[in-house]
Amino acid sequence: MWNLLPFVTPFTSFIEGVVDSCRDSVIPTVGSIVYCELYCGYAEHSGVYVGNDEIVHLNGNGLIEVVSPKGFMANTTAINIYVSCDGSEASGEQYVADNAMQMLGECRNYNIILDNCHQFISGCISSDFENSCSFMWMLKDEANKHLNTNTWRQWDSDCY
Repeated sequence: MWNLLPFVTPFTSFIEGVVDSCRDSVIPTVGSIVYCELYCGYAEHSGVYVGNDEIVHLNGNGLIEVVSPKGFMANTTAINIYVSCDGSEASGEQYVADNAMQMLGECRNYNIILDNCHQFISGCISSDFENSCSFMWMLKDEANKHLNTNTWRQWDSDCY
């Protein structure tokens, strides 16, 4: 019997994207956590919105850099960028953006499992950059604890 999981995940991701497109979109606030899906929903990429349509993220080469929303989604299968929200309003804190900006230009020993974008963004939230938060579900939990994030909404698509 075939394992249908590899075929269900991209389909589920597509359906969620269509549903999200029908919901109210938001514009992130400074310090909002943002993410986009990779590989048709099999993985995610995360960053911190720092204002002026800029996102700080850890790229795949280990460099912490600032990019536009288009740059954040470049070379991915992403359709939407999702924003941390408390209900229908974007949630974020200035200190999260400040922590991200202080790390600009630094290089980390990037590893897809052990030292990735989610660990970096969790560090921006907790100020502990050597944390064990390696998966998006863990980062969402950190955002919930520190930023009162209880939902994720699509970034207003006019921005990218």
